[in-house]
Amino acid sequence: MKLMKSIIVITLVFITITGKSQTATDSTQIKQAALDYIEGWFYKDSIRVNKAVHFEFAKRSILTTHDNIDFLGTINKSRMDYITLYHQERKYHLKTDVLILDAMPTIASVKAIFNECIEYLHIAKLNGEWKIVNDLFTRNPDYEKKKVPPAT
Repeated sequence: MKLMKSIIVITLVFITITGKSQTATDSTQIKQAALDYIEGWFYKDSIRVNKAVHFEFAKRSILTTHDNIDFLGTINKSRMDYITLYHQERKYHLKTDVLILDAMPTIASVKAIFNECIEYLHIAKLNGEWKIVNDLFTRNPDYEKKKVPPAT
């Protein structure tokens, strides 16, 4: 009886581990979606951003009013298109690190760290393509520490 229970437990663990894994191709495509999104925004390349994000994409961050009340700010796909094309030029060399936190056959959670932001991305595989559907981001505290105050 103990042997049978051990075999069942080992089998379930094996199924769980193998069921969660993504293929090498999926890993590459997941990372590429994140890079297309971050680098596309940075270099004002709306084609790359549009390739990476789903049409129901939402980007969110916690914002604070002057009265110190927190609220959730949201940017939709059409606003992201506008921001990509018309944001202020950045005066730094882009450094990006993309980490797949978890991946299943059709969904993944990714942490993308670049100079000024840390972004947590939810990416879904739809019709064979990995698309970013959600982005929750915050300022990168390491970048904020390195900023030099403007001259007065």
